[in-house]
Amino acid sequence: MSPKHAPANSFRARLGKPFAQPGFWLLPMLAIIAVGVIGTALYLGGLSSPDKHFKEFPIAVINEDEGATVPQADGAKSEENLGKELVQKFVDKANEEDKIDLRELTMDEAKEQLDRGELYAAVVVPETFSKDTVSLIEGSLTRDNAARPEVTVYTDPQAGSLGTRLASGAVEPGIQEASKALGEQLTESVAPAEEQAYNQVLQQLQESQQAQQQQLQRSAAQGGPQVQQFAQQVQQSQEGSAEQIAKELSPTVSSVARDTLKDPVSVVSKAYNDLPEGTALGMSAFYYSILLLVVGFSGSVALNLLMDGRMGMSPFEMGPFFKDYPRAVLPRPVGFLMKWLTFVVAAAPASALMMWVASAVGMPVPHGFLVFLLGWLAMSAVSAIVLALIAVGGSVGMLLCLIYLVFMGLPSAGAVVPLQAVPEFFRAIAPFEPLHHIFSSVRSALFFDAIPEAGLTTGVIGLSVMLVVALLVGLLGGWGYDRWKGLRGADRPGKHSAEEDAHAASGERHHRKSADNPPAHRGAHA
Repeated sequence: MSPKHAPANSFRARLGKPFAQPGFWLLPMLAIIAVGVIGTALYLGGLSSPDKHFKEFPIAVINEDEGATVPQADGAKSEENLGKELVQKFVDKANEEDKIDLRELTMDEAKEQLDRGELYAAVVVPETFSKDTVSLIEGSLTRDNAARPEVTVYTDPQAGSLGTRLASGAVEPGIQEASKALGEQLTESVAPAEEQAYNQVLQQLQESQQAQQQQLQRSAAQGGPQVQQFAQQVQQSQEGSAEQIAKELSPTVSSVARDTLKDPVSVVSKAYNDLPEGTALGMSAFYYSILLLVVGFSGSVALNLLMDGRMGMSPFEMGPFFKDYPRAVLPRPVGFLMKWLTFVVAAAPASALMMWVASAVGMPVPHGFLVFLLGWLAMSAVSAIVLALIAVGGSVGMLLCLIYLVFMGLPSAGAVVPLQAVPEFFRAIAPFEPLHHIFSSVRSALFFDAIPEAGLTTGVIGLSVMLVVALLVGLLGGWGYDRWKGLRGADRPGKHSAEEDAHAASGERHHRKSADNPPAHRGAHA
């Protein structure tokens, strides 16, 4: 072999012949396409159309109306509770479909559920609702100031800005329909009210004319015939004038007032509890949960790569530094447990520092020690899941982690979009997703005073169960692989077996020296 061709032959021998094989190019490209398609289908499919997947959105309605005397269409009056009628129409509208889980509660019951994060909104009909409704008709006739009857919608900003908008959007159609139904009743009572006002003016005019006529008759009785004749002429000229004057003077409802009466209820939205600064419009709990998931995921992948490199299972490479370490043959369960315990030890200071940095940049962190423990538990659980999937699936386990933890986890977390507004599939898998339990427990600590019923208990239990299951999968899966295939790294040829096979096939049985990538036995002395 001439020196001119030796380098090329050596280069081909070192690389082997993977580039001519279709699988070398197709497999990574298919992996990229699969991740893109699956990620888009899961992420956008779960979050893109919340209004189309509304189901059992928890909203409370509270009627505190004390009632009032309401004029009827026949001119009579009766004691009624218009707030109760409004609520009933709202309930009937909600019962037509299963979009809203409408709960008729007292104010105290609604406050308890709002404090636990169990409601997205509470509709409150005030004590003066009926009185304000009646005064609206009277004010339309007398031109006096009259307040429109109000309904207050208390929203929960801790549900995030989207949850608040969804709650308002769910409540407003029902209130508007109930308001229009009430408006029909008020419109029917306009004519009797106008007639009553006319009769009052006419009665006053007639009484005034009668008093004038009596006075004129007394004066005429003291005068002569001419005076009496003049008094009769005045009396005749006043006949029928009271009705005409009453029509001109009696108040009527204007067209603007009629439009108001057709839809009388005014909806006022208020936040039940104003969020302090630094909570990112109620999304800080979700952002912090995402950080815990990302650190647990990426940290476990990095730890796995670094420890496998130092154990000689793969080349150890950092920047231009490239080195092969001698292989350490360990039972797979031992290696899995060693990696996870290493992560758990590092996760404790990581959780403490993450909480300190979050507080330093302005995020309120009440119950700091609890938040630290939750962060530690969350990252440890995520790490156990990641390392278990890698231990069982190898490199494919990383893709499974991405799909399971991120693409499936974000729509089912119940944070960006409430679970009541995502497709049924994501509501069903939410109890099996770590991000859902991380968010529930962290939100309870940050927003709901660490109330156990506000998601803290279920979150901790869910993460603990997932941690135990992941450890069992990693340990039992590794044990099964060891029995089936032997210890990892013990029954396979060296890393450069392909290179040695190429040398054997070409008759070149010499050992090449390389300063950049020494063989494993030389790497032991490096």
